[in-house]
Amino acid sequence: MRDFLIDDKVERLVRKFGTRDPYKIAEQLGIRILFEELGEIHGYYNKLKRIKFIHVNINTTEEEVVYILAHELGHAVCHPNENTPQLSAESITSELKIEKEADYFATKLIIDGSHEEMCNPTKYDILKYYGLPWYLDRYVN
Repeated sequence: MRDFLIDDKVERLVRKFGTRDPYKIAEQLGIRILFEELGEIHGYYNKLKRIKFIHVNINTTEEEVVYILAHELGHAVCHPNENTPQLSAESITSELKIEKEADYFATKLIIDGSHEEMCNPTKYDILKYYGLPWYLDRYVN
């Protein structure tokens, strides 16, 4: 999926639901969010009998949960019929196309422009401001 199509999906969701909060958007879309023990797995998305699920490791920090939810929401919106690989520490910088697209979606959803008050921020300053992982730097303008 092209970046501009993902940008459009993000902006339509933000306009429709009046928020960039991935938890609230997922709820409004009827996606079930399950917090559970997943070991080394951070989270994953799956669809079972037309019901969409986002699974999040209960042992992640609040900051990580926001990114994980946004990333998995990206799968639910951009790849709704594909069950995704589980996001773990080892696969977190995956080069799979659908993982890149979910990362792009998450970055565009979370970065709302409020960082513009910062004086000449670097990409890494912006990512830190929003609590996003450093490896999303390729998606920050």
